[in-house]
Amino acid sequence: MKKTILFFTINIIFLATNYLLAQTCRDYIPNEWKDSRYVNHDNGTVTDNQTNLMWKKCAQGLSGNDCSTGTGTKHNWEEALQLANNHSFASYIDWRLPNIKELSSLVGRRCFNPNINESIFPNTPTDYHWSSSPNAANLQDLSYHTWQLHFNYGHINSEARDNNNYVRLVRSK
Repeated sequence: MKKTILFFTINIIFLATNYLLAQTCRDYIPNEWKDSRYVNHDNGTVTDNQTNLMWKKCAQGLSGNDCSTGTGTKHNWEEALQLANNHSFASYIDWRLPNIKELSSLVGRRCFNPNINESIFPNTPTDYHWSSSPNAANLQDLSYHTWQLHFNYGHINSEARDNNNYVRLVRSK
């Protein structure tokens, strides 16, 4: 009897955890990033037909068709820039860190946790991702803060460049 109760308790906790971690979508908000907006090139890259930008399908450190191989890596802002400048992937060598407007183009307001099209960009870490955009509002020290985007709810924040965040690289087509 104790084993049965324990078994059911563990299963309930497991199911509840999976439910709470799943993407939540609000059907009353139009879907601005349908799958048809993107072209999956089956080489780890995806093109957004609206912005004409090519993205790495996976955040840095992750790979595979469902981005479940490896571990997402965090970098400070200088490391993220260097990573982009020295990056060759899918026969392209012009990868770069996106500016905040480009990074924000991946955010949809219909879904959250994460707020990105999961069928196109699976397993996106729901945490901050660096942009290349300095925070011009911080006039006291433009060299210290940079805009970043959080892929849980899509909010933008300014952060010190010595903090570690995820990276998703982009290139112009």
